[in-house]
Amino acid sequence: MTAVNPMAATRADASPAEAASFAEARARLATTADLPRVRMRRVLTTCAAVLVVQTAALLATDRSWDEVLVPGYVILMVTLALVFVLAAVTVAGFAAGAAAAGLVVLDQASLLPLLGGAAALALACGFAPGWARVEAWQATRSRSLTAEEEAALAQRALSGDRSRLWTRGVRLRTYWRADRVLAAFLVLAFHPSMAAFSLWFIGWTSAR
Repeated sequence: MTAVNPMAATRADASPAEAASFAEARARLATTADLPRVRMRRVLTTCAAVLVVQTAALLATDRSWDEVLVPGYVILMVTLALVFVLAAVTVAGFAAGAAAAGLVVLDQASLLPLLGGAAALALACGFAPGWARVEAWQATRSRSLTAEEEAALAQRALSGDRSRLWTRGVRLRTYWRADRVLAAFLVLAFHPSMAAFSLWFIGWTSAR
């Protein structure tokens, strides 16, 4: 049997059996879907400790501030980008983009490779289970069952058909969503793009 997508809308011409299956899928999802759990305090504390040690070590070797800042930006960019992709923490994506913008300002990375990396991470978000769980959790709480779906679900429960109370094959799947990929790319690419544009605009105005 084909698994029901509980995050989709029920077709207007759906049969009572299809409406009941959809209602069961949403009811089950509401009780089983959980958010990805990531301890941001632990992540940030670990990053801060690594940055303190790295900064102290590089300053002790008489490195310039640019050489000190670059590894820190890279650590923050990689770590927070992984949190963004795997745990669907939007703030981490903006912070990763800000770290990438720091590399652009320091003239340590050009914009195109950073945009390519942002595109690759955005595509990964399209398949990431964490994003599917967050969207499923939001879907079960943002839209309630329609009257037809509730009636179909109640009728099935009253009929005593317990063998299909929970539709077999209904499970949380990672459904591809193009809007999720586009949104993830915009989050990751916004800050480095703005940094590159600002540098170009400053150079253009100073050359006039």
